[in-house]
Amino acid sequence: MEVGAMKKRIISGLLFAILGVTIVIIKNPLLDSIFVTLLALIAGFEFLRAFKKKGYNPISWITYAGCLGIMLIGNFVSEEYKILIYKMGISIFVVSIFIYLVMPKLNRTVMDIAITVLSLVYIPVLFSVIKLILMLENGRLLIWYVILGAFASDTFAYFVGCTWGKNKLCPSISPNKTREGALGGIAGVIISYIILTVIVNNYLNVNMNLYYWILIAIVASITGQLGDLTASAIKRYCGIKDFSNLIPGHGGILDRFDSLMFVAPIVYIFIKLYI
Repeated sequence: MEVGAMKKRIISGLLFAILGVTIVIIKNPLLDSIFVTLLALIAGFEFLRAFKKKGYNPISWITYAGCLGIMLIGNFVSEEYKILIYKMGISIFVVSIFIYLVMPKLNRTVMDIAITVLSLVYIPVLFSVIKLILMLENGRLLIWYVILGAFASDTFAYFVGCTWGKNKLCPSISPNKTREGALGGIAGVIISYIILTVIVNNYLNVNMNLYYWILIAIVASITGQLGDLTASAIKRYCGIKDFSNLIPGHGGILDRFDSLMFVAPIVYIFIKLYI
């Protein structure tokens, strides 16, 4: 990578990291919802655009409506109205799908419908877990396990792969990824989780079981790498290098959050089961 490109990548990455850290530190549920919803909307746009470049015609408004549903998570709408809104939303979604299928004039194929359904599971459902974690007791602390589970894995996998990587991991999907890099990513998350848990237990008066977090570090890193490969598979299928150029040197929101989107549900399930 050229020096200028690397400099641009580092600067844009730092600016984006500062924005994310600021929002994580500032405890404001409304700001959380706005930030996560905005990320989901941009990711949804990138996802749909990728498939449109391939010649498909997914139903965009359904994806965006699903992303906006993240705003309902929290204390802004009473539980009674939330349930009502969700029931109405699901009903409208199901009816809309059948209308698009049976009316040729709407120009949608079964593949278009399938991509639309996939977009709902892939974007708003996975992004909503980030908001759910932030809502938990000590959520501002626990979200760091998600962040480290994704970015420590990516970082260590990259440097270990560049230094010692010889055996390809999935050459048909991502030719540059290696098995050595994947193992380096797992080691990186384990190290990061140990450091974070020691800090939390010794300085923040929170009792975390270190051995549990070492186990979840392995699962989180593997899952995050699967998220990365999933995004790579979609990009390769659609014939694109990046989902967008929103973040100079990094690509789009999906390019940066592909791992984190898969790590978040794993961490959330672990928290609900064992903490």
